[in-house]
Amino acid sequence: MRKIGVWRRLFAAVTLLAFVKSAAGFDTFWHSTVSHKVGDEFAFSADATNIMQLGNFSVDFFGPIAGLAGEHVTPEERAALQAFGGQNIKVRAAAIFLHFDNLSGELDQNAKFDYIFTRLLEATQASLAAAHARPGLDDSTRKALVLITLGASLHAVQDFYSHSDWVHNNFDATAAKMIRLPSGGLRAPTWFEVRDKLGDPARWPFQVTAGIYPPVSGKRNTHTHMNHDNSRLVYREEESPGRPLMAQAQYHNDGPMPARPGDAASILQHQQLAVNTAMAASSEWVKKVEENADAKAALESAKGWNLATDNPNLVKEYRGALALELTLSCAAGRWDGEDLPAEQRAFCMPVSSQGTGSLLSSRSQLRARLLGLLGIAIPRILGLTGKFWDVQSRYDILEHLTREIGSDSGRYRFASK
Repeated sequence: MRKIGVWRRLFAAVTLLAFVKSAAGFDTFWHSTVSHKVGDEFAFSADATNIMQLGNFSVDFFGPIAGLAGEHVTPEERAALQAFGGQNIKVRAAAIFLHFDNLSGELDQNAKFDYIFTRLLEATQASLAAAHARPGLDDSTRKALVLITLGASLHAVQDFYSHSDWVHNNFDATAAKMIRLPSGGLRAPTWFEVRDKLGDPARWPFQVTAGIYPPVSGKRNTHTHMNHDNSRLVYREEESPGRPLMAQAQYHNDGPMPARPGDAASILQHQQLAVNTAMAASSEWVKKVEENADAKAALESAKGWNLATDNPNLVKEYRGALALELTLSCAAGRWDGEDLPAEQRAFCMPVSSQGTGSLLSSRSQLRARLLGLLGIAIPRILGLTGKFWDVQSRYDILEHLTREIGSDSGRYRFASK
């Protein structure tokens, strides 16, 4: 009965995702916020928006979160984590290329960023068109395939603005100026807006840098230092047990809205600049995807999906998939960082009874929490979430999106050209 109560609270919390509308690689809360703005703008139904967000989360689900426990796990712990995506090596190998991280130090030229954007756009359009035309699919699988594909591609676009120093640039010194929002805030121009104004990225007056991943000890520009993933800009310097959370604002003190160490307001403002820019870029991305008529037809066919009336037999799976997303994000400290702002704690309260401070202070606590909440109930959960996770590996969504971006060797394609 206690477990049932936990899941009921999780389901109740997850339903709030549909109402997250504030513009206040990002952690799940910020990816969800941006994705819901996209859903609003393009008149997606609430269900279609949430399923698109499941596709957005899949890039982490089959990537970093599935491997959170690293190498030091018991066989039981490994089995539990593998049941949540780690068993599909091909999907995880593809997911690593959808974060705009500086893998192995190879993402070191503007032209290489441009290569990823161009190939990802082409792959997204082709994948959506192919899903729409694919014979032998039932209607619900086709719609899920379309929405999840769009969401996964949006994750990569959003992570560019989170994992790079894009918002650290002085755009007002170029022809591509900062943009004032109706709310009074600011955003930077998007990659494509700057490309339209300044032309060939190789000739831009600034060099874009993304965080090195995995982080290299002693290096300054690592993923840990550079990401805008959570609203407090805190991260562990090294992914190992016992390491304290570290404030990273000192690495974000450039650009039109510099973060000042110890100044919570400036830190949030800086992170929100990245969020606002990712929001504009996500809207722009959908418009660019829809320049392909077949891709646009695919989105039009799925955007009005209402499970309660069209596919009531899928409602349990849908709710289970959303609950799984919330549970894993909170248990891993990836909802909005491991040191949640007070206003975010209600979302993760069913996962962690620690109402203050870090949700998880060590990897051992993480493993215990994951196993305690998920391990015993794995067969039941997978039964509830089958359609919305199974479709991702069965139809090679992430592999298709990254086919021209990354290789089986774990290196970017351009590294071997």
